[in-house]
Amino acid sequence: MRVLGSKRKTIGVFISQVNQEFQDNLSKGIITKAKELDYNVAFFTNFGGYGQPAYDKGEAEITNLPNYEELDGIIIAPDTFVLQNLETQYKDNINRRSKCPVVSVRRELKEYYNVLIDDYTVLDEIIHHMIEEHGFTRINFLAGPKDFPDSEKRLAAYRKILSEHHIPIEEDRIYYGDFWKYAGASAVEHWMDSDLPRPQAIICANDHMALTVCNALAKYKVLVPEEIVVTGCDDIEDSAEFTPSLTTAKMPVFEMGIEAVMKIHRLNQGIKEPQNTYIKTITIYRASCGCKKNWYQEGNDRRQNHIVIRENLQRAITHNAYMSADLTGLTKLEDINQKIWTYIYENINFTHFCLCLRKDWANYYDDNDAEKGSSMIMEVGFKNRIGHSKLDFSQKELIPEELEEDKPMAYYFAILHHQEHFFGYVGISFETIQTYMLTFQAWLINVSNALENVRVHDELNRLITKLEEFSIHDDLTGLYNRRALNTIGNKYLKQCVESRSKLMVFTADMDKLKFINDKFGHAYGDVALKVVAESMQQAANHNEICIRMGGDEFMAIGIDYDEEKLERFIEHFLESLNRFNFITDYDFGVYVSYGSHLIHPDEDTSIESCLGIADKLMYHQKYEKESKRR
Repeated sequence: MRVLGSKRKTIGVFISQVNQEFQDNLSKGIITKAKELDYNVAFFTNFGGYGQPAYDKGEAEITNLPNYEELDGIIIAPDTFVLQNLETQYKDNINRRSKCPVVSVRRELKEYYNVLIDDYTVLDEIIHHMIEEHGFTRINFLAGPKDFPDSEKRLAAYRKILSEHHIPIEEDRIYYGDFWKYAGASAVEHWMDSDLPRPQAIICANDHMALTVCNALAKYKVLVPEEIVVTGCDDIEDSAEFTPSLTTAKMPVFEMGIEAVMKIHRLNQGIKEPQNTYIKTITIYRASCGCKKNWYQEGNDRRQNHIVIRENLQRAITHNAYMSADLTGLTKLEDINQKIWTYIYENINFTHFCLCLRKDWANYYDDNDAEKGSSMIMEVGFKNRIGHSKLDFSQKELIPEELEEDKPMAYYFAILHHQEHFFGYVGISFETIQTYMLTFQAWLINVSNALENVRVHDELNRLITKLEEFSIHDDLTGLYNRRALNTIGNKYLKQCVESRSKLMVFTADMDKLKFINDKFGHAYGDVALKVVAESMQQAANHNEICIRMGGDEFMAIGIDYDEEKLERFIEHFLESLNRFNFITDYDFGVYVSYGSHLIHPDEDTSIESCLGIADKLMYHQKYEKESKRR
């Protein structure tokens, strides 16, 4: 069995937050090279739940989706994982089930092959530039978290190069940050309050911290780069747009994606590969160090790109808002399918789409079942704008046969779930090389919430049905109770009137129930009552309804009856009682008095009047029994 249903090989990519810049560029590199080498690519992606454990558990279900045994290569991006234990779950599945080459990107995983940036050298050119081109000797360093591998390696390069140039390393010029947007201000405050002379340059271990350093310096009315030069690392989108634009080291993320695919391809061909491959970074000099090399055109290009992204984002947000409103209140899966089809078809960026639900998605109480979701239904989908629906297939194939193509494909798969409960997943293939729908996470939540609404609605209906059943059934015997006489009994009466057939009413009253209760106990009285109920059900072979009216009183109603059919009913009922009395180990027998009545009802006939006639006959029999005993 081949993943994505074709004979060509497939690379699985385990990556989170695909709508982020690093993930976008990495994925584009992977797709570009994979298509060139005739590989399919299946991206398995997820989003974080912002600390909501139940939601995070549902997102982590993505680790159970890949068919690990059939993948021909795996690329894992552990630095993108935001969910706790996600990396562990992926690695456990890989180590137990996969037989293919595995390549980790950007972070070294010792048990796999790796495509890495050499963090010992990533800032070398920038630090040398500060010393050799600018002549600086007072250079501060904003590191990442202490003991964090990337941070420590970049800090080690700073120490090494300063030592090589015989510049004293002053520990107070080093500050440990957070690799995010919060440490820049506290670092600047620390250095401004320091007894050391102000720095000539601040080298930051990543761009996020560098941008906040620039903002913090502005509050101190310190000009960048005129008074203090600031540099970063990573070349995030904002680095070129910022004023001043940021000198930084560009991560060759696109090239890392290409190399990860090439590494898998060479290994599949039997070519020996080094465990670690390093991709060289590119230093980009911009305004923040005073070296304005091509910064204006680059910044203008990025600004134009941001305008397009912002417009697309605004449209996507509006689109999602309308979709959320349209899905709200829907209680049928078919209605949801129709709405999703409408909204998906309007997205011209997709060539292939599938919304796949496990067959038991609405009954998720068996979530511990190891085989859950293995049998899927594609509810909504299209291939090259041609629609398909209600297609059965195995989860191991990821997409149904009808969506297969005889060319390399790149699909993105994401889980549909409500909190920790797995409904299914969506698969998307784009017309051009791109990696996400804007606001994709919100889109998935809209669909998942709509599915949960349908599930809850169906479950409430089932509960209501059960409650209705409970309300018209007798707890002890399981027969209908007196309340059912006003519903089901009247339906039978109406059917007889419409079909002009005879209605049968049979009543029975236990003999000597009080004697059994008084002498043997109420538990034995309950046994006797159950024997009567079971005997009545044994006799009911033609859709008769059997009722415990209360206490020791029973009733049966049948339609389309005649004298012969009535005699057989009574005969079977008494035979069943006699069998119990013959073989019982109890010190008592079970006997009844009964009466029956056949009537051609009309619109004026009531169940109560029919019951009254049968009761009179039953009491007459009971009276005769009592008379004989005297």
